Parts: sequence; C-alpha cells; structure tokens
Amino acid sequence: MHRRLLAIAAISACALGMAGCSGNSDSGSSASGASSAAATDKVDIVASTNVWGSVAQSIGGDKVNVHSVISNPDQDPHDYEATAKDKLAFSKAKIAIANGGGYDDWAPKLVESTGSKATLVDAVETSGLKKPGQEEFNEHVFFSIDSARKVAKVVESNLVKVSPDNKATFESNLKDFESTLDDLKDRAAKVGEKHPNSTAIATEPVVGYLLDDMKIKNITPEEFVEQSETEAGPSTKVVHETTTLIADKKASVLLVNGQTSDAVTKELQKAAKSAGIQQVGVWETFPEGVDTYQGFIDKAITDIDKGLA
Repeated sequence: MHRRLLAIAAISACALGMAGCSGNSDSGSSASGASSAAATDKVDIVASTNVWGSVAQSIGGDKVNVHSVISNPDQDPHDYEATAKDKLAFSKAKIAIANGGGYDDWAPKLVESTGSKATLVDAVETSGLKKPGQEEFNEHVFFSIDSARKVAKVVESNLVKVSPDNKATFESNLKDFESTLDDLKDRAAKVGEKHPNSTAIATEPVVGYLLDDMKIKNITPEEFVEQSETEAGPSTKVVHETTTLIADKKASVLLVNGQTSDAVTKELQKAAKSAGIQQVGVWETFPEGVDTYQGFIDKAITDIDKGLA
C-alpha cells in the first residue's frame, strides 16, 4: 500500500492499544548457558510477522525457535527492509512463513538471496482464497480463521518432516490449536448474530475476512479500496462518497487501521465523530497485551462487538 505513512492513527471515541515493544524479536528462543546444547535440537522457523510466527509457535511449542521479523506495530510489513539479524535467521531456518500476495515480497526474496534451504510457506497460496488471474485481492489473509488453520496444518506437516521424532507433539499441538480456532469462529458468528444487519466501512481492508465470519456487511466503496492501493490514494470524489455514507449513518462502525494514518483516514474519522459512529482500531501485528494468534483475533472480535454496541 504505497500511500501508507508509518504513524499510529489518532482515533477519537476509540481506545487503541499502543504497542510498547520495539525492534525485532524472537519468540521461542532458547536460553543461554546450560540449555544451549538442547537448543540445537530445536527447529529454526522464521516468519515475516509475529502473527504468523505465533501460529508456528503454537504448533512447534518448545521444539522450535521462531524468529518473527516484524513485531513492532510501528513497522509497515509492505515496505520493511531486513536487517542483518533477519538475514541470518532466514539463512538458518528450516521453515519460512510469508504472508504472500504482495504483502511482504521481501520475505521470499530473502529465502532465495540468503541461500536458505527453508521450505517456504506462502499463506495466501495456502489459503486458496486468491483465484488464478485475480487482480484485486485482499491479501490480509491472517484475519481469515480458516486460512490460519490451513497454514497451521502445512507448518505441522513440514515440522514432522524436519523433526519426525516429535511428530506426536506437533500433531497434539495442531489439534489444540484447531480447537481454539473453532471457538473463535463460533464466537465471531455469535457476535454477528448479536448485531444483525450491521455494516462497516474500513479505512483499509485489513479485517475483511473476519467481517465475513461475523456476517457484517462491508459497505466500503470498491473504488475507495482500489484507489487506496495507489500512490495517489482515493480521489476527492470517492472520498466524498465514502464520507457521505458515514454522515448518513449507513455504516454501523468505522474500522481504522491503527498502524497507519493519512489525510483521508482523518477525514473519515472526522465524519464518523460528527455522525456519532464508533471507531474501532484494528491491527496487522500484535497490539499491546497480545502475544498469540488466538488473542489477536479475539481482541478484534471483542473490539468490533463493543463498537457495534
């Protein structure tokens, strides 16, 4: 998304958690000293973001070392520039997870440029959501609960190949992870039923797939979404059409990407405030207080529920 500015959206009428972490982080890293020898038996996994890294951690448990390249919500996954530490992680990894779909093109490139032998798991390809030849596509598949399930299965399969002695552990962890996803999907549906005929406008199509699971209609104009992907951004005409929908209270809630902000976003926020429409922050990496995929999706469902209430 070329128009992105790396700034946290200042959202009135909605409390957005500001992540206190900074820089890159490793999840599942081994302790030093006496435990270093045991750590060598762990499978090294690298993921483009901590969202996908947490999925891998859920399946691998204490049998893996997971390096999540982007863990700071101040960082834009689209335009990230890898550090020497990231390159080293890719070169050592047995499994690499990228979101795909143009979201993090630097990740698969690092697999190739570092000479990594890692098996690359492309979440967009794994999801099956993008059809052959499809040009316009919402690449934020990490908000698709079914896609997370598919990625988890592929990670489990690859872990078994790399570390067959731990097959039972990986299978058990996958079963537990899938059970939590079932609960999340059920909760999403119930929240949607709680707020029938609800509609949403989003500054960016981040949570589109979750809205589908919640049966909440996304009424963001297609032209707004398409033009938002360009450097020029949405035209004045399209912005006016979108703000009019908000002013006329056609939308039940305004969803704002809490990791980016620009003049258009602020204009939509202003219209929502004037119309008395609640604004809900959504995230692409973990906000403060969240460290698992389940917690990430659960927070989004909870915040949308509150916004609709």
